[in-house]
Amino acid sequence: MDIIKLLPDAVANQIAAGEVVQRPASVVKELLENAVDSGATDIQLIVKDAGRTLIQVIDNGKGMSFKDARLCFERHATSKLRSADDLFHITTKGFRGEALASIAAIAHVELKTKPAESETGTLVLIEGGEVRAHEAIATQDGTSVSVKNLFFNVPARRNFLKSDNVEMTHIEEEFYRVALIHHELNFSFFHNGKLMLQLKASNFRQRIVAVFGSHFKDKLYPVEQQTDFMKISGFIAKPENAKKKKSEQYMFINRRFVRHHLLNYAVETAYSELIPQGYRPAYFLYIDIDPAAIDVNVSPTKVEVKLQDEKLMFGFLNAAVKKSLGTMSLTPQLDFDVEGALIPPDKPANHEVVAPSMGINPNYNPFDSVPSRPRREGSFDSFSNDSWKQRSNPSGWEEFLKGMQTEQVSTPECTQLETPMEEVSCSQGNMEELPDSFDFFVADNRYIFCRLQEQTMVVDVVHAYERIMYDRYMDALLHTPVRVQQSLFPVTITLTPAQADLADTLRSDFLKLGYDLEKMDNTHFAVNGTPNDEASEGDVQTLIEQALDAFKTNQFLYKADARRNMAICMARQNRTRYKPPRTLEEVRALLQQLFNCECPATTPSNKNVFHIIGPEELKHYFD
Repeated sequence: MDIIKLLPDAVANQIAAGEVVQRPASVVKELLENAVDSGATDIQLIVKDAGRTLIQVIDNGKGMSFKDARLCFERHATSKLRSADDLFHITTKGFRGEALASIAAIAHVELKTKPAESETGTLVLIEGGEVRAHEAIATQDGTSVSVKNLFFNVPARRNFLKSDNVEMTHIEEEFYRVALIHHELNFSFFHNGKLMLQLKASNFRQRIVAVFGSHFKDKLYPVEQQTDFMKISGFIAKPENAKKKKSEQYMFINRRFVRHHLLNYAVETAYSELIPQGYRPAYFLYIDIDPAAIDVNVSPTKVEVKLQDEKLMFGFLNAAVKKSLGTMSLTPQLDFDVEGALIPPDKPANHEVVAPSMGINPNYNPFDSVPSRPRREGSFDSFSNDSWKQRSNPSGWEEFLKGMQTEQVSTPECTQLETPMEEVSCSQGNMEELPDSFDFFVADNRYIFCRLQEQTMVVDVVHAYERIMYDRYMDALLHTPVRVQQSLFPVTITLTPAQADLADTLRSDFLKLGYDLEKMDNTHFAVNGTPNDEASEGDVQTLIEQALDAFKTNQFLYKADARRNMAICMARQNRTRYKPPRTLEEVRALLQQLFNCECPATTPSNKNVFHIIGPEELKHYFD
């Protein structure tokens, strides 16, 4: 009995759609790239309900004939390829003819198109892969593709879609990828009838600033490098603008956005000594190479690519980025072009050359309590026992060692909850009363080592500030709002459309925390006041932007308590703005604030704030 059968076209198209169309953003990508390939100079993207209800792309390109308008919905129908060899000389976006067929299989699609030389246009209506209409109509030059009710016949796939905010973030990302590299075109982006972003034709730098905000003006450094093999151009951002997320990393090859781990690593390696570990630099780089040296036919999304000579491209790209960083005096470099830079001065007349010699003190004994060699002012060994005692309590090391023999005081801990939505409380132990004086020192500008109640305590200052700021923010959100200091000259910040929508909904919470935000348009806010009126434009921009990104990321985790989410995000952004304590008064004030918190032992994200070192633990290191 025969059991193998050919799949019906409708089923085959739905399976193919599962590879090409994963979410509404996939449709946006395919339609925008088709519009670019059509030779359009003006492209509009219209979205409703984050793409669930409608995705429409309107362009003023060359349009299609009556026959082509119908044929473009067939599988593997394309005008870009004639033979397999053409796959190695691709200069356009789409070329396999899968996109429209896959989209039409899982949505209601309406196509209106008209070439400039034709008197009438064409209308094609398709529902779930079945053609409902194919007729001549009166329409404007160019093409309009409307995709309605995405996944209407694949409810399982529709149920896997995320929230509107998440899906809109993906749509914005696809829009940015196309709009950034095609800066010579006009783009408009509408969501639910509201203009989110309008981009006029410009150069690459102006397009980056138009998309990501005016605060990027002073952050971009040009990258230019040309060889016989490849040409690299674009911009990299200052090291201080690095983030933990790869949200502003754009790599284009032959005007196509690509993801390639080795090329990304080439850029990040150039920054390795300039940014903290775990942070990612921002860059917008465009590489132009021979199409035969890249294979874009690797995945249906055409984002993953293969390169013919990865190591060579890695070296060129890494060197180009390092050169740009060095030009801006961010990395040390030697200038061999300066005339006479390496020529030593002439020897003075009548100057006798004396061979260098090294003196030795034969009476030196390293076990002597006082070295016999002379001490230089400011050297390490110039600190005598008396000078150390002036920097600490008179008890000194004798009582410190004696205290290590006592029993360790238990560390106050917060109970680890199964869900992070609930606030935890903990006992403050017997740390409520701090002595007037105690020994301490600060290591690495972050860790405080101190003696309290015959115990050695190590405090992470960053985590301590996060706990303190969190408690303050929660009190401000629930009870006593922070006083806003109005700015004489309000700061203007630029956000993405999704960030702007979220900021608009959180304006009242921002106000309680001391940030007076006033919406100016769809992407710009005026900051009329801050808690201290000391933050510069860049500080406020970065603080609000990163807090919104963190809030959106944590929405699922803290969906039951938006205010706690807000307090956590703001505390994490503000914790790096601390100033390490230097004096006893500053250390004591920090610890007093910490132990007045509801749960001083851990941060809101359950990271340890301090650690008690007992004698047994010290002994463990030397056994």
